[in-house]
Amino acid sequence: MIEKSANQLWRESGTTLSFKDWLTREKRKFVNFNGDAKSPNVLMVNKPLNDEIQKTIGDIRKDVGYKTTESGKSVFGVNKTLIILVGVSALAFITYKVIQSRKA
Repeated sequence: MIEKSANQLWRESGTTLSFKDWLTREKRKFVNFNGDAKSPNVLMVNKPLNDEIQKTIGDIRKDVGYKTTESGKSVFGVNKTLIILVGVSALAFITYKVIQSRKA
């Protein structure tokens, strides 16, 4: 079975929308706001293509040294615990200096 092109489907739909608007509307039917497919069937249609794209993206990231932090334990490459410790220490030091200046 030969699948119809998007252009053929648009012409057959009888819509008054432009092709671009119609295509955007049709895509939104299958993809939610975050870009995730609502139905596994949508991804299965182009599964080989999707797998190849993900593999290529992974290879490119590996080649350029892209590091992912999936744990969420760092901000701008610095450990969150260290940032909090430095922040609390700075706040304590500033508080100490303000108290010392008021006593003098």
